[in-house]
Amino acid sequence: LRSLRINKTLLSQRMDMTSTAVVFEEYVCPTIGAIMSTLTFAAPIKSLKNSIKAGSLGDLNPTPWAFMTGNCIGWLAYSFITLDLFVFFANAPGLMISIWLNVGAMKLQYYEEIVKYSSIQLISAKNDDDDNGENERNFGNDTGDVQDLNRLSATSEENTKAVPCVSPSSLTSHEMMLTQIVIIWIGILSVASLTPVIKGDIKLVVGVAVNVNLIFFYAAPLSTIATVLRTKNSSSIHFWTMVMNTINAFFWCVYSFAIQDYYILIPNGLGFVFGVTQMILYACFRQKEDIKAGDGAEQFLDDAGHSRGDTEENEII
Repeated sequence: LRSLRINKTLLSQRMDMTSTAVVFEEYVCPTIGAIMSTLTFAAPIKSLKNSIKAGSLGDLNPTPWAFMTGNCIGWLAYSFITLDLFVFFANAPGLMISIWLNVGAMKLQYYEEIVKYSSIQLISAKNDDDDNGENERNFGNDTGDVQDLNRLSATSEENTKAVPCVSPSSLTSHEMMLTQIVIIWIGILSVASLTPVIKGDIKLVVGVAVNVNLIFFYAAPLSTIATVLRTKNSSSIHFWTMVMNTINAFFWCVYSFAIQDYYILIPNGLGFVFGVTQMILYACFRQKEDIKAGDGAEQFLDDAGHSRGDTEENEII
């Protein structure tokens, strides 16, 4: 009886440990991951606000925001297929944030084109006025000189033809990119959902597509690593973005292992590897004193002009 009681106690302890591990892996980790994903998606908000106040994107690269929209659309579709609430809540806020970021980028791009167009017109008008004024002075007091009058008219017409016929585009480059990404995802989801295939095949199509979408984000950490190795300087690594992305990737890796979902594991596993690599480089190579860590847009841009806070979405579900 005593031996039986001991066995029951040990079995009860093992069950408690197992249940605790399951709760941590399948509930705690994805909850933290969802929070970290939302914080990472929101990272470029401050930079965009500064750009809106300045009236120009400047060095801020909005391209990753278009892929962020595609990323969130894909993972939201994946959450509907797998009925995974954690994946849903990790990407629903990101989709709303990405829409705001993309709209802001498109407005700024169009505003920049309007400013450029207006500047060209003003400069051209000023040149015309200056040329016409000079021609009128050369014309002299003899208003009856037909040759001078013809010369003045011809010069004015020539200057008018020299003005470049430039008008602001009705569709900015960012709008074109975002539209193409959305059309591609509409096509993928239409084929996956409207064709007579089994649920496992739909999961395969959407899972592969969303991982392909994430390939475009791999350039950010890779370019940062290459920059640090080339310059022997870790100034291109933004410390808190690096830490946040690495922690986020770790929790999603634990969760994907627990539920045996390799579509979630692959991008976050690569994100975790990139994050750890950057941490090692950050520790090995000191920052130069003349290069500030930076705030605003500098926090999210690396030396290659890519957005660190935006493009490192390979660490995000």
